[in-house]
Amino acid sequence: MSLQKTLDAPATPDFPAFAMPPDAWDRPTFWRFADSAKEATEALAAEKMKALPRLPIEALRQICTQYRFFTIDYISDLALLLAKLPFGGLRSLLSEILAEELGEGDPAKAHPEVYDRFLASIGVAPEDLERRLPANRDVLGGLTRELRDRGPAFGVGLRGMGGECLCQTYLSVMFEHMRAHPYLREREDYIDWEFWTIHTGEQDIVHGELTRQAIDDYLRHDSSVLPELAQGYERSITAWNLFWQNIFDAYAPQPRAVS
Repeated sequence: MSLQKTLDAPATPDFPAFAMPPDAWDRPTFWRFADSAKEATEALAAEKMKALPRLPIEALRQICTQYRFFTIDYISDLALLLAKLPFGGLRSLLSEILAEELGEGDPAKAHPEVYDRFLASIGVAPEDLERRLPANRDVLGGLTRELRDRGPAFGVGLRGMGGECLCQTYLSVMFEHMRAHPYLREREDYIDWEFWTIHTGEQDIVHGELTRQAIDDYLRHDSSVLPELAQGYERSITAWNLFWQNIFDAYAPQPRAVS
């Protein structure tokens, strides 16, 4: 597949629509939808991330830099979600995840700081760390507004499942292809991989499994939240894929016109 064909993969995965009547939802239906959506998103990520080893190193640096803004906004949104959730297992679990994201009392271990050390180790200049794509400022800002304005179940789909479960899927695929880039391969022993060890290893896999179980318990307690939760997850998938499409549109090389 050509580089441009890879980059032109559609921004939205092709899975069955789930605009269903509220009374049509039950837990098995929801989890079938969630698993199908996750598989479709993983396939889309694989197609898009295949381009990474062939990009100029500066383009790869810029793509990696843009992801840092997701990590920053995710932490703030997770705190907002926690404030809206009722007491219970899901709130307690997400509070543990938030504490880990913030370094559990040590700011040097906060995940945005850990990620910035990775960026520095691949040659990203400090002055480039605040250059956020305007299009993705709008995408992430829109998620925060929806999280603020909608109910907690919508937020669980948007930032609970969307942030913790979906993100790990994308990052694992990104890491697999990114580390094959010649520049990173040559400097592998000098790069700070701590962020990727956390987010593509056993710890994040366990987080995903625990989050799924806590959400299932949340649904068992009150199945009426199913439609809202599904809408939140749908919104998360759409926004997540648009976020990455904007990044690739901005920093991947465009094909030259053939004269």
